[in-house]
Amino acid sequence: MARPSNFHAHLVDRLGREIVSGQIGLSGTLPREDELCAHFGVSRTVIREATKTLQALGLIVTGPRVGSKIQPVSAWRLLDPQVMGWMTDADMASGFQRDLLELRGMIEPTAAGLAAERGTDEQIAEISAAMAAMTAADDKQAHQTADYRFHEAILEASGNLLLIQLRPILQAVLKASFGLSMHDHERARASLAIHRVVTDAIVARDPEAARRTMAELIAVARADMENAARTKTEAPQSARTSTTTDQRETSNAASRRKVGLTRA
Repeated sequence: MARPSNFHAHLVDRLGREIVSGQIGLSGTLPREDELCAHFGVSRTVIREATKTLQALGLIVTGPRVGSKIQPVSAWRLLDPQVMGWMTDADMASGFQRDLLELRGMIEPTAAGLAAERGTDEQIAEISAAMAAMTAADDKQAHQTADYRFHEAILEASGNLLLIQLRPILQAVLKASFGLSMHDHERARASLAIHRVVTDAIVARDPEAARRTMAELIAVARADMENAARTKTEAPQSARTSTTTDQRETSNAASRRKVGLTRA
């Protein structure tokens, strides 16, 4: 049997995913406690503990006689890795994809420039090692693991304690970016090439080149996302017409949740 803490985390994850995807709460409030108990097969106490966590994450607000009200997306703790994971897995609005790339554009070029300027020899060697691991990766998971390490190593080499503290956020942003990007052979080759250029600029201790090439790397990620969006839009009509009624309803629900995503 799972420990209560693990079961609690599992229930929070399920509720969070269903809220974000629009499977529950589209009326503006969560179902009543007794309905949630029946839906998930748990006690009221367990539901209350899970809703407290969701309230802390900004997804809902609770009060006497009003139940649990769904908060607007602008109130959610979007930089929390769990919330960001739910958003990405639910295929939220393209505006969220844009916001992810804009956040990376604010953080990573500056970090790369600082790494070239301040990084120790050992830290720069870590960046090169992560680049080598990406090149040698023989599957998608190994590539992503090395890619995470590459970007984390750059933050660490920046020498800026506040940027270093952003590592968990950056990992969540990168995970979201990978999930929304295309990973065909040509795009993978383009990604490796620009990562190599960034590495070379940092190794050469050229801050301006490091900042510029990191910005170019993010532009490659943007192109990946745009290609992915086009591919999805251009899916064969036969595939679209094979979608079940339940799937269409879920998609429509998620679309309604997307309205006003990037507006406070």
